[in-house]
Amino acid sequence: MSTKEHVSSPTHRVGESNPGKNDPGVVDKILSFGSLYKAAQKCRRNVRWKDSVSGFTNHSLMHILKLWQDLISGNYHIQKYSKFFVYEPKKRAITSTRFRDRVFQRSLCDNYLYKEITKNFIANNCACQIDKGTDYARKTLLNMYREFFLKHGLEGWVLKCDLKDFFGSTKHWLAKKSISDRVNNSFVSSKVNAIIDSFGDDMGIGLGSQVSQLIQLAVLDDLDHFITEELGFTLFVRYMDDFVLISESKETLQRARERIQSFLEERELKLSTKKTQIFPLTQPMMFLGFSYKLWNTGKVTLKYPRAKEKKERRKLQKLVNRVSCGFMSLKELEACYQSWRAHCKKSDSRGRMLKMDKYFKKLKGEIKPC
Repeated sequence: MSTKEHVSSPTHRVGESNPGKNDPGVVDKILSFGSLYKAAQKCRRNVRWKDSVSGFTNHSLMHILKLWQDLISGNYHIQKYSKFFVYEPKKRAITSTRFRDRVFQRSLCDNYLYKEITKNFIANNCACQIDKGTDYARKTLLNMYREFFLKHGLEGWVLKCDLKDFFGSTKHWLAKKSISDRVNNSFVSSKVNAIIDSFGDDMGIGLGSQVSQLIQLAVLDDLDHFITEELGFTLFVRYMDDFVLISESKETLQRARERIQSFLEERELKLSTKKTQIFPLTQPMMFLGFSYKLWNTGKVTLKYPRAKEKKERRKLQKLVNRVSCGFMSLKELEACYQSWRAHCKKSDSRGRMLKMDKYFKKLKGEIKPC
């Protein structure tokens, strides 16, 4: 039996009705000129300075009309992707969707896909959703620590998991199945499948578009229900492919890790052996850029990592050099530092932040023309 045949559909959705099933009203709403125009306005936020965006928006009515005509006539095709790497917080391959395609995908998501994909998600699936995000995930984990302490004290264990190359290793058959299990509208399914196929080969979902993120959330939705319903974990939080389970028993977490690994292997996915670990609850743990620590009083602290502070100091030195040489304004430098400061302020690292304030003030005093 092939892997595709072996993986069954999620039982919690079998037989559910879908009001959008082959409903022409759904398609009309997605493809309406008004929906495409609204999508373009949303897509250009904070990126109007880019040449590709300004080129589209300077003649937006003409470009949207052409996009609408191509979609209605069936002549719409996804344009070639732009691919590049980002190195913060780690090296990642980004597949950048062209602005024209982002407009259509935004309309697709806003007018149907997002609601259909996310309606059965568990509350502790925190990524890429309205009113959720990294801050929501961090708060959820804090509450998990506190809830455990009130019931069991300090005698507990944490299983922290990370998938190996999640976006790059996702098989296209799995992505398409995850969509077909949740979306019954044939037009929407065909467009999402075309996006999946556009990444080439039979594996890999490009990181960089709204639809890609929804596809990957759907891929691991069954894992969320498996962990919470079949394995019975209530103290569980997931942000994309990073997730955490808490239990009073180390053996329970060891068995859970084995069953999770088997569940993922059926879907041709793997846990990262390097990043997947079980350790005592009182040991500091990194999650979404901060170090969590549970103290014997029940207090949970978030600390900004020292290594990241050192990296920020080096970055500020380079930015100050750019200001000295006239490649950057002092106002832009201040904005960069305040952005970092706002992020650090989310942690319990006031002393570290005050030291950085002094360091930044000292750097500004050393600015000299090249």
